[in-house]
Amino acid sequence: MRIHIERRGGIAGRKAVGDRDESELSPVQRESLQNLLRSPPRQTPAPGADRFSYKVRVEDEHGVKEFVVPEDAMPDSLAEIPKLAL
Repeated sequence: MRIHIERRGGIAGRKAVGDRDESELSPVQRESLQNLLRSPPRQTPAPGADRFSYKVRVEDEHGVKEFVVPEDAMPDSLAEIPKLAL
């Protein structure tokens, strides 16, 4: 399984990106990802200006799943994967 996470928004509006193979995830990250896949979050972000959103893309032998996770619904363990490209 291959995971791609893009963080968008924020004050500067700069996109951060992270790619991982399932084998590179910690047990906590794996569990958080499985929870998101079982029960995708709501699409409505919490109120507030300049909030982040995360586009999550998962590729496996069954195909591709993509969904957007608002900042307040994104597990911290997965939110740390995307990094700004300098």
